[in-house]
Amino acid sequence: MNDNNTVQQLSDALTELLDAYDKLKHENTNLQQENTNKDNKISELEARNSDLEEQIEQLTDTTEQHTSEIDTMLGRIKTILDNGGQTTSEEPPVEDVEEKVQMSFAQSMEQDETETVNIAESELSIQEQTTIDIEEEKKPSTNSDKEIDLGRMQSLLNGFNN
Repeated sequence: MNDNNTVQQLSDALTELLDAYDKLKHENTNLQQENTNKDNKISELEARNSDLEEQIEQLTDTTEQHTSEIDTMLGRIKTILDNGGQTTSEEPPVEDVEEKVQMSFAQSMEQDETETVNIAESELSIQEQTTIDIEEEKKPSTNSDKEIDLGRMQSLLNGFNN
């Protein structure tokens, strides 16, 4: 009888181990799927981040181009002023041209800055949401070098204000 009890206990223990193994195997499959989903989200964010960096670079180039054009226009205005203020009847007064150039530049800079801020805010919102999702899963971030550098973003935005 003792042998029957021992065999029954071993059988119960083996059944319990097999059930636990099946449960762990199922949980492992689910975790691998979640991991894959998180990796896909991270890849999407990295692609968006790259796009934003390209847009910031384009805006910076545009700003530099506008600054160069304005400097050229102001140089021409100064040349006209240095030549005794002689203007033809078709040319508007120098003060009007300078005022228009300054207004055009200010509007362009404001538009570029607004676009940059809107893009940055939407990207930060998306990144914060994903960061919260990842933190809830308690998965450490290994892509810190590819996250948006807020200090760099701030210095770029400050550059637009000058």
